[in-house]
Amino acid sequence: YKLTTRDMGPVTRCVGPDVPPAQPFQYPLPPTPPGSDLANFTEVAEAVRDAIVTPNEEVLPVDDYDGKKTYGPLFVRLAWQCSATFRVTDYQGGCDGARIRFSPEKDWPINVALDRALLLLKPVKEKFGKGLSWADLIVIAGTVALEEAGALPMKFCGGRTDASDGLGSQYLKNRITGANSDTMAVLDDVIKLLGLTKRQFVSLMGGGHSLGRMHMDRSGYNGSWSLDPTIISNGYFKHLLTETWQNVTLSTGKQQFKAKDKDVFMLKTDLMIKWDAELMAAAQEFASNNTLFLEEFRQAWTQVVHADRFDGPAGNLCQEE
Repeated sequence: YKLTTRDMGPVTRCVGPDVPPAQPFQYPLPPTPPGSDLANFTEVAEAVRDAIVTPNEEVLPVDDYDGKKTYGPLFVRLAWQCSATFRVTDYQGGCDGARIRFSPEKDWPINVALDRALLLLKPVKEKFGKGLSWADLIVIAGTVALEEAGALPMKFCGGRTDASDGLGSQYLKNRITGANSDTMAVLDDVIKLLGLTKRQFVSLMGGGHSLGRMHMDRSGYNGSWSLDPTIISNGYFKHLLTETWQNVTLSTGKQQFKAKDKDVFMLKTDLMIKWDAELMAAAQEFASNNTLFLEEFRQAWTQVVHADRFDGPAGNLCQEE
């Protein structure tokens, strides 16, 4: 049974009267509570909005962008890193289970400081108790933060549950880091594993990198990708395509790229968009049409955070009727 079904993902993708109980190799999650026992997600979203703008210096100093203090980009990063582990090849990964709370995911260098993002959200989790899973809260936090930054309204589909350990992540790994060792071949593979088109991936890159900044003490990189890191817009693509990028070596020994005469920065992964015809074509479209970019981003983000909400072999619990 294991040999013939281990690439099927969770038992929720299996159908029929002969399906055995969930096996350890399927990393089963608790069942979703009845709808009446779930938190009011509208109220959760309001609590998250408060958490985004409420400094908690003991946990993590809040980023201040010309007087606008926000944890929003951090919450977006948390939701992305939690969800982007999904693989269409064997249906492992994704944010259902919230395994980013445990090793090995929490220890990945790319996830540094996300444990503190969880601490910032802990009061919200405690307020709503068992009716709110960490998995749902992480996705809500990222989605609300995006909407607060100007993204189009996005559907939230609740009912995720939490794993009790990180075993379901033991064969997962993050393969794109922004370092100079990243390659186009690996990037292409990552896009395929996520089940995304190149156009969708470009929109997600532009959306995520519109917001926030890199922190030397976390990633070893420094600076923002845009002039206003609190707003999601196609400005990221305009900078990417029109600026002259100079390679700089930081005190950490890492290399990144700085726009000539501007305090705007990119990583090698960003510039790789310009090295592939299909990625480049999408970036050019988004640079010329912000409305188009925001709509494409909304669809791609929703797909990624809902990818692991299985309903039989081909269905999705969050699929529009």
